[in-house]
Amino acid sequence: MRLTAAVRESTRRLIGALLISLGTAVFSGAVGVVVDALINDKPVRWIYTVAFTAAGLILSGSGAWLLATLKTSVGLSITTTDAGGDPDRYQDEADAFAWFAEGTFTALTSLQAPVESPTDLPALRSRTLAALRTLTQVYRRTNVIGLLFQGRHHTGFHLGTWLNVAGRRIDLYTDARDGTRTHFPAVRLTPAIRAAPRILDIVIHQATGQTFGDGKPVTAPQLRQLLAGLSGQCMGLAINLNGPVDEATLVDPARRSALTEGAATLVVVALPPPPGQPDAPRRELAPARQEYESTVAAILAVADSMPASSGLLYLKTPAVIPVALGHFLRAGNWIPMQHLRDSGTYQRFTDPTRR
Repeated sequence: MRLTAAVRESTRRLIGALLISLGTAVFSGAVGVVVDALINDKPVRWIYTVAFTAAGLILSGSGAWLLATLKTSVGLSITTTDAGGDPDRYQDEADAFAWFAEGTFTALTSLQAPVESPTDLPALRSRTLAALRTLTQVYRRTNVIGLLFQGRHHTGFHLGTWLNVAGRRIDLYTDARDGTRTHFPAVRLTPAIRAAPRILDIVIHQATGQTFGDGKPVTAPQLRQLLAGLSGQCMGLAINLNGPVDEATLVDPARRSALTEGAATLVVVALPPPPGQPDAPRRELAPARQEYESTVAAILAVADSMPASSGLLYLKTPAVIPVALGHFLRAGNWIPMQHLRDSGTYQRFTDPTRR
């Protein structure tokens, strides 16, 4: 039998209340011993008094501790759809998360909203904040909110900028695909990322006239030095966590887009190849929070090295990554770029409510 989080919480409440009631009854026995001795002018039987008092305090204290330390975690699944999405895949993922959530969260709710253009973002923002507000008001002991996002990267980035619930921790979940579980908390949203940044492959492309020169591999300190004197320019940051740093399917359209947008620099970052496989075509994050958070920390370090007047983000990553980046980069001038699959080009996807 699978014990759900809601059943565990109800059981804990019941046991806590029973222990307090039992402790009160036992403590009353100690009071009865003293009162009986006083009324009948008999010596107080201190051994029974002390035993009843200690037992009552232990039982009531244990029950009070169970209730006082009771914490509630709730889950929220958000799916954004568009004409090019796969509703069946989204539904399968939502069903898998709902099954996983039964053992993790006291309550789970989900919302689905169409997002075809930036004008759809205000409605999504209102629905998201309303869902978060409802969960935390109904379950006032909530201290952790687990969130799963499904949708386009540019939408996920904006979603991340809205996630700021005072007094509650938000954990971003993603699918594990490791054969032992369906989902796991990949990134914990805190005021600042706490993980140490990992090493990423970094290549810088700098514009010369109407084209970009060949990409130049650099380290993170070298990148900071190269860009130190370029403050105030438009720059692009392409993030590839599924393939190598020179993967043409991302780099070529990102270069064309960055030139069209007037960017002077395009920085491409990617996961390094697996040990002993320098030409491996695929890259993959291991299903562990440390793996995801260290990657986000490394991307944030690169973004902090880019003194851009406006930054363009080209994303080829798991869906959880842009949500995390939106949260941690929300104070900057970063703009997620929407990939137009039919034409293979990019366009800005800006929130009309942001100034």
